[in-house]
Amino acid sequence: MTLTNLISPQERSRLVEVDRLTSDLESGSDPVLNSIVTMVSAYFGVPTVMVSIIEGEYQVFKARVGMEPACTPLEMSFCSHKLEDADVLEVCDPLGDPRFSENPLVKGTPFIRYYAGAPLMIRPGLSLGRLCVIDQKAHPPMDERGQTLLRDAAKVVVARLESIHRQHYFEPTTGLPNHQRFEADFFAKSVRHNEVAILIEPLSASGMDRLVKALGVEFYINFMLASKEMLLGTLPDAARLYRFGNLGFVTIFKPSDALSLQGLLNGLVAAFSRPLFSANVPVFPDVGISALELDRDVGAPREILRLMASITDTARASERRWLDYDPAIDLSLRRSTELLNAIEAALIAPDQLRLVYQPRVDLASNRCVTVEALLRWKHPTLGEISPAEFIPLAETTASIRHITRWVVRHVCEQLALWHSQGLDITASVNVSAIDLTDGLLFDELMAALREFDVRPQHLELEFTESVLITDFPAVQAQLKRFRDLGVAIGIDDFGSGYSNWAYLRQIPATSVKLDRSLLADLVPGNSEWHIVRGLISLVRDLRLTVVAEGIETELHYHLLRGWGCEQGQGYYFAKPLPPVELVALLNSSNGFGASTG
Repeated sequence: MTLTNLISPQERSRLVEVDRLTSDLESGSDPVLNSIVTMVSAYFGVPTVMVSIIEGEYQVFKARVGMEPACTPLEMSFCSHKLEDADVLEVCDPLGDPRFSENPLVKGTPFIRYYAGAPLMIRPGLSLGRLCVIDQKAHPPMDERGQTLLRDAAKVVVARLESIHRQHYFEPTTGLPNHQRFEADFFAKSVRHNEVAILIEPLSASGMDRLVKALGVEFYINFMLASKEMLLGTLPDAARLYRFGNLGFVTIFKPSDALSLQGLLNGLVAAFSRPLFSANVPVFPDVGISALELDRDVGAPREILRLMASITDTARASERRWLDYDPAIDLSLRRSTELLNAIEAALIAPDQLRLVYQPRVDLASNRCVTVEALLRWKHPTLGEISPAEFIPLAETTASIRHITRWVVRHVCEQLALWHSQGLDITASVNVSAIDLTDGLLFDELMAALREFDVRPQHLELEFTESVLITDFPAVQAQLKRFRDLGVAIGIDDFGSGYSNWAYLRQIPATSVKLDRSLLADLVPGNSEWHIVRGLISLVRDLRLTVVAEGIETELHYHLLRGWGCEQGQGYYFAKPLPPVELVALLNSSNGFGASTG
């Protein structure tokens, strides 16, 4: 029979509360408890006051003055006697008290000659320990006023422990237990047969951002409170709801004959298909739900939450709005996280990032007029990483600014070298939405132009149409600054998505690059055939240079040239090349009339 089997049910309940309220609190770490013991020491004129918590085998001092060790064995404890008693335990003569006369703390250091302790009661008959005062000299019995103060101070200690617990384990906005409470509850239960963890996100990160920007933080908070009430009304009574991060809620569910997992998930999706009201304004959720069976070896609770979070966005994009855990999606997320964490190191490494340059050719003369700078990344362990993979990741963080700064500096440095060699070359650089929302890129480009003595007319900035949708007035103002400086402005991937012709009239663009997808299925008479011809005509009417991207065949070349497209770029002319190979090609006599790639 184990010691645990000998513990009474009441003591077992007490130890659960001790663990709940004090297990994460280090001795002396809370300034409020430290202040309480200091004030009680001053009031009673005693050198030693402690918040003593009675654990399984030790009394642990969560706050103390005048006592060196942070804990002592339970057999030395005064505080553990009559723990269920609500009265102050007072021992005026420990040497004459048979309960304590042989106690090592009486016979030796600190030579206790007086003790009084008020119980830390959380409910009748259940105490965590005591708030105790100790002296090395005898005291007369404590008067009623002193006992009342000690009891009241003990109540403040309990209230503080409850407050610390709420701060640590409860999310203040919704009042729900947080992910730390989820972890603690998860570890407290050893058997999880047929149970499933479910993560519910009523909004995506971008949806939350839009809501906050449009209506304010308070409106978003009200929306999440409405989501909580919706969940509490939809989940089974036995399912405890937790808050997870800024976006989600977590629960653990055990399917039954009365309610299957699929039934619950479909019910949650249906509940979130209706608008939720925030300040009497209806807001339609954009819910994504992920589920993870806990029978499998899923590791620690934090890993469970990470696994579920990895597929929530994919679930949101699916027709049914929920997904079971998918290792393939998780593997992809792990790779994305690894790349995102490695970008900053790559920017300072001498051998990971490099630039290649693809010629842009004047279709009338077959002469190279510009080269587009394209970033390449060779990861030390993962090998070559496509820009199509790492650039979108970088655009979710401030790393995209650092990448753009790196590219601008290296392009200016390369232009200076080429110009010193007698090559009059212009280079285009791709920039993102975040680069054009303030003046930081302008300042960095100016610094690079001055450092390498490059004229602004030798640079072009390319951006996609989606940049204009983010914050059009700010982007428009920044583009005008670049154009006034003499930098050319190109719109990239035009025609691949929503094309707003009003934007083209309002921004100081110099060129428009037709997206390569328009040329992929270019067949006489089909829709792309007519779209490309029409786009070329419309862009030329706006007095903008038309550039076609993705020219790969002689048919493309002759058609686009015949339709009035002025410049072209693609494998028909040349693939992206390192600087040395590019210069060799430009100096060759072959020209760009036939494919060199």
